Amino acid sequence: MNKTDGMRKCVIIVILLSCCLYDFAGAETLTYDIILFNTKVGKMVITHETKPDGTDLYDLVTSSKARFLWLDKTNDSKYTLIYKAGKLLSSTFKEIENGEVKRWCNIKFDGAKYLVDSYKGKRTFTDNPGLSTITAYFQGLTKVDRVFYESEGDFAQAEYPEPNTMAFKTSDGHKSIYHYLNNRIDNMEFKISIATVYMVLRK
Repeated sequence: MNKTDGMRKCVIIVILLSCCLYDFAGAETLTYDIILFNTKVGKMVITHETKPDGTDLYDLVTSSKARFLWLDKTNDSKYTLIYKAGKLLSSTFKEIENGEVKRWCNIKFDGAKYLVDSYKGKRTFTDNPGLSTITAYFQGLTKVDRVFYESEGDFAQAEYPEPNTMAFKTSDGHKSIYHYLNNRIDNMEFKISIATVYMVLRK
């Protein structure tokens, strides 16, 4: 092996190591088990990745199957959020129940305002969402007045009933309670009219 070949191999190794280190530092994934009536019925996977251009990409995917009131129900949902410098640029959400689209909501910043296109129709708003129900999983306990709810494209009033706890009731009538441990969401309660669904972080 001559000196030129050796140098070339060293450069390739450095580049590969740099890519690996970037992936390790720039991406983080959290997995939660979905529990209903003390039975595991699915999972929720949330990923945060910081891109080379400084944008933050958040993905959340849930998948569950349960027997509920003598009926078998499957539910799948997917969220994708893009932030840059703390500002939301876009958000997409779709929920599928038993193979049919149940809810959807697309949000895009046009430079002056947010355009919302959802199963409820179209509208606009101007306030930057800041902390959302999804970004909260990677930001620790951050005390804010309200939380952005991607599913409906609106805001929910935040409360802090106990230490290491954040709660909010959304416009669709559901109540969420985030329980923090070591400044991370360790488990979450999702209260609907006839049941409570729990999301528990896999250790």
